Amino acid sequence: MVWYTTGMEVVGAVIKNQSDEYLLQQRDENAPTFKHYWTLFGGRVEEGEKPAEALLRELDEELALTPRNILSFELTQTNTDRVGIVQYIYEIATDVQLDQLTLSEGEAMQYVPEATLFDRKFAFNIQEVLARSIKQNR
Repeated sequence: MVWYTTGMEVVGAVIKNQSDEYLLQQRDENAPTFKHYWTLFGGRVEEGEKPAEALLRELDEELALTPRNILSFELTQTNTDRVGIVQYIYEIATDVQLDQLTLSEGEAMQYVPEATLFDRKFAFNIQEVLARSIKQNR
């Protein structure tokens, strides 16, 4: 099965809580690539969807995170890789606690403080996305 194709659009969320911790997802054994690596919540933009709609759908499917728990929602990065995959990154602020979320994809989720954020292996370009996000917000 081909998971990533030229011209495909994907979305990801840099989610921060009110303690300035980042919500990350650890991919599981069923992930097509980067098994057990850390990533952002998000996924593919389906035909007919706008990126923002796709992200809200993915957050609901993967976490049960709904707009009522989102304090702010802003597109902050648009990245295109060497094969033409377009990645839309949104920054989201939330007041939701981990125990209020339901993980339905991946093996773990965790709020991580900036001080230890990069002490793990990341999938795709997520380390660069997070570093850029932090730099933009300083």
